[in-house]
Amino acid sequence: MLKHLFLAFAFFFSAGPVTAACEGRNLLGDLPPDQRATLDAAVAAAPYAAGNHWIARKSGSTINVIGTFHLYDERMEGPITGLDPVIRAADAVYLEATDAEMTQLQREIGRNPDILVIPHGDHTLPELLAPDEWALLSEEMRARGIPPFMAAKFRPWYVTMLLSMPPCAMETVTQQREGLDQMVMGVAEAAGVPTHPLEEFDTVFQVFLALSAEEQIDMVRATLPLVAQAEDLFVTMTEAYFTEEHRRIWELSRLQAVTAPGADSGKMEKDFALMEEALLNGRNRAWMEVILPAAENRSIVVAVGAAHLSGEEGVLNLLAEAGYELGRLPF
Repeated sequence: MLKHLFLAFAFFFSAGPVTAACEGRNLLGDLPPDQRATLDAAVAAAPYAAGNHWIARKSGSTINVIGTFHLYDERMEGPITGLDPVIRAADAVYLEATDAEMTQLQREIGRNPDILVIPHGDHTLPELLAPDEWALLSEEMRARGIPPFMAAKFRPWYVTMLLSMPPCAMETVTQQREGLDQMVMGVAEAAGVPTHPLEEFDTVFQVFLALSAEEQIDMVRATLPLVAQAEDLFVTMTEAYFTEEHRRIWELSRLQAVTAPGADSGKMEKDFALMEEALLNGRNRAWMEVILPAAENRSIVVAVGAAHLSGEEGVLNLLAEAGYELGRLPF
């Protein structure tokens, strides 16, 4: 959905040029022993910490759960070939959003720009952030092709989304190259398999708009310490996806935020937990209300961002708690 949000932004506001390719390094090899141990323990504690393709079965119901990556990478060509027969054999495919939701999203932003923009008369970001924070944010927005005067009026939660995407990755987004979600949807549509969204097109908007201005600013502050390593984190995340270690990159992001120079570790833990609840856990719980009845006595595919799979409130553990027997499959 992050990709969808940026695409909507680019569609209406015409972002400027961005760097062509990500050339960062994999941060996992640079961790000191104590941080490596902390990371390993966090990953080990999370249910279903690895694996991009799982099958869940329960008395006549079958769910193939596919962890996706929202941006294109040529390494996706192998997995989508392997997943082709699974998708074609399904009764239905469920995704975070289909093309219909993307179209609705664009139309809604056109009708109501206050979804992304701070309402007239409210404090703008230069007023809400400390001078050094605003200076850093301005620099990062410029690197993403967004003039600071425009970014100053964005809602803080949306700025957090933009900061999460390094400049080097934005060309892929604005070119609308297909990530694995779109590839899955393309196979389904070609085979005549119905595709459905797991949530309304404005779900992420509503989740974030329900947060107070202070909570949204805290999310920006939790993300700012990571921007210096945004490209490295993106490369690390991509590599972790293709080694099917999705929980490791999530926990690395948490570790990097908490241990950043000058960070208040307790507050960063709280802010990161806020983002985790907003982006992952709350949505996972809501998706179960769609997935469970949809799968009853049927075979369906659920394709969602890989970060949604693991953890106590991840999609896989929630299915296990609903009585499904899970097994990992090749990807």
